[in-house]
Amino acid sequence: MNNIKFEISPYQDELQLYIDDEKVGFMSISLDGRLLNVHFTKIDEKYEGHGFAKLLLDKLVNYAEEKDLLIDPECDFVRQQLENHPKRYKGIWHD
Repeated sequence: MNNIKFEISPYQDELQLYIDDEKVGFMSISLDGRLLNVHFTKIDEKYEGHGFAKLLLDKLVNYAEEKDLLIDPECDFVRQQLENHPKRYKGIWHD
């Protein structure tokens, strides 16, 4: 695992995670004004349990902060992280 890369899909409906040019996970997203909806997170089975969903969340939060967006966590994983770390995500969580 030498090269980790993130991309927003061409239709802007996914934040994608690539490792060595292999897509290993993504967050399904949509944008409604300033509201960034996170529908679900999917990580390839062979990469589960290695913190890649958290890497996706960190990238999503950075993107939201850069673009002055609020995150609406429909995704259970994202909601749980936001609830468990309220100080870190204060100001970007729309509940």
